[in-house]
Amino acid sequence: MRRILIGNSIGMITEIRREAPVFPTVPRRRGIVGLAVLVLAVALFSVWLSGKYYRVGYAVSVALEEKQALQKEQALLKTEIMTLRSPARIEAIARGQLGMVDPKTERIIRVK
Repeated sequence: MRRILIGNSIGMITEIRREAPVFPTVPRRRGIVGLAVLVLAVALFSVWLSGKYYRVGYAVSVALEEKQALQKEQALLKTEIMTLRSPARIEAIARGQLGMVDPKTERIIRVK
């Protein structure tokens, strides 16, 4: 602020003038609009993030259900393998379908 004195010593008029600010001021409307845009951007990001959270949670639950189904299938396949590899079953197939018999002692050749 600057004071300017006008007139003689008897009838002096004091006039106060404002100087231009060193930093230009942003009009209030622009500041309010900028703040509103910022708040809107934060709100939209929050909505997007919560949607992403639920989508990932759903994908995880689907993956866990698939994992459990695959583990059950694996257990069934292991049981089937054990059944197919059982010596009693193999011997029954060898004797019944293939006509195999136990070897006679004179047909056994020992290798040294």
